[in-house]
Amino acid sequence: MLTRWLIPAYFIGVGLPWIIGAWIKTGYQPGLVKGDPQPARDLIDIFCISLSLFDAALVFTVGMGCLVVSIMKGPVRWGDASHATQHVREPGERERF
Repeated sequence: MLTRWLIPAYFIGVGLPWIIGAWIKTGYQPGLVKGDPQPARDLIDIFCISLSLFDAALVFTVGMGCLVVSIMKGPVRWGDASHATQHVREPGERERF
């Protein structure tokens, strides 16, 4: 049941870097840092953008993997009622139907 965690993981992974970045940027105000604080603030923004894109790509990749696995597994289908396609039970194995 990994797919039910994909949407919350997306929103947390995209939003959390911006919240942490905004908190870190409060320390880079004019007068608190020697020189111009804007390049450091821009670097934090670039880091937040890269983390958000990384998380979006990660969640998309996991979602596509879940989709492929669910399609490849699919429902069980038996071709016909001949003995060649019937499931052979091992001794002690229960009926699955």
